[in-house]
Amino acid sequence: MSNIVWESVDIKQSSHSSGEKFASIGQGRISLSSAACSLLDNIYSYEWVNILQGKDGNKVVMIGLRFTKTKEKNSLRALRRKYKGQIVEGININSKPLIKKFFGETKETSTSRYAVEKVNDNTIAINILKEM
Repeated sequence: MSNIVWESVDIKQSSHSSGEKFASIGQGRISLSSAACSLLDNIYSYEWVNILQGKDGNKVVMIGLRFTKTKEKNSLRALRRKYKGQIVEGININSKPLIKKFFGETKETSTSRYAVEKVNDNTIAINILKEM
């Protein structure tokens, strides 16, 4: 034991920082934080979301979420988040095929956070290269 060198370990504690704009992705779901939802005016008036992909060359680097009030062929339901049966700020988009398309099987049992930014009046983008 006398040869062991002890070093300090810097652990980044994961917490819900207020005002942090992020999307939690994993287990068949994209969950937008309330701060991410605040990027769009009246986001909760939209029932549907259409998925877009942003490419840099041949590589997908962004997932776009275009919110709409009308259902289209490939639209997914934008659901208000609930906590203990009560509606809270935030939106969930449930789709295992969506998560599998962009992340493969890796997000079946784990969840990661990614930075979110506004694209235009009804679209936000998740930077899938910028894990938080």
